[in-house]
Amino acid sequence: MDHVEKRFAATDGWVKMPDGTNHYIFGFNDVTNIPKDGMVAQRGKATLLAPLLEAYEGDEVKLTLKDLGMTKSQGVDDKHTIYWEGFPNEIILGSGVTAASRSIPGGRDFHYNYKVTAPGTYVYHCYFETVEHLQMGMVGPLIVRPILEKDPNYCGRKFVYNDTATEFDWEALIFLTELDGRANDLSGNDQKFTGMDGSLHYWLMNGRSYPDTVKHGNDPELPLQPFSSRIDVYEGEKVLLRFVNLGFQDHCMQLLGIPLQLVGQDARKILSCDRDDSACWRNSVNIARGQTVDAVFTAPAPGKYILYNRGHHKNTNGGISFGGMITEVNVLEP
Repeated sequence: MDHVEKRFAATDGWVKMPDGTNHYIFGFNDVTNIPKDGMVAQRGKATLLAPLLEAYEGDEVKLTLKDLGMTKSQGVDDKHTIYWEGFPNEIILGSGVTAASRSIPGGRDFHYNYKVTAPGTYVYHCYFETVEHLQMGMVGPLIVRPILEKDPNYCGRKFVYNDTATEFDWEALIFLTELDGRANDLSGNDQKFTGMDGSLHYWLMNGRSYPDTVKHGNDPELPLQPFSSRIDVYEGEKVLLRFVNLGFQDHCMQLLGIPLQLVGQDARKILSCDRDDSACWRNSVNIARGQTVDAVFTAPAPGKYILYNRGHHKNTNGGISFGGMITEVNVLEP
């Protein structure tokens, strides 16, 4: 068992779409190693997606949330919180009281303590004014790794769950959300949030829209969109795709020419009624709103393969240019 300590900040920021437009967001950023006198400089640097939070099964996690306030919406008194979606037991708050989530006002700190009990792919998000804050971008990935990886008999090997049948060599996060530029920008102007109206819509993978999805992680042109969706692997490697849908629409994803083996759903290994392993194969994967799916494939012959949304209207930027939920799987010679 390890003790994991992280500090995240809640604030705002701007993200860039491939058509040259910029859009206002709320979000989190990782300020774990930032001294207190440097916190003010982190205001306005929220990322989309929010930072990856990961731990091992059995770890004790202490997460401190710092509300830095907004740079643009100074007149909005929005509080924030971190809600750990789908976890099997409640969080112990800093006061010793158990609760799923509690919001904090601007300028304050709040401590969450958690004993991680089950491996899998999860999400976290702000639970204050949930519809608005989800749409505005306060969403992030949460991965709990199985204790099996720490077994000396399996040193260096990776597993999705505590079962050797879920072994993989390399993993990629595919986090699906949507962005309505008009709704986001109205919220940034201190006007009443009315929800998505579809007037200017983007479908995102890991906070980016194609072709930005295939740019490398931490690309300097996308300072607040650090996650890449580009997948570079070698022929014969087993690849885990951690699909997450924390948007407002269902999505159907397909990896052209490569079947996917589903091994987990909603942070649970897929089992039949008699508890036998019944992981199944699919040419496409349906991910409902709020759902996570763990899928594994073996990299085929070298070449470029396309992972995309089968809803073709979601493969656009602003409904005009080609883009949206598309990325590339590049298989290299071993």
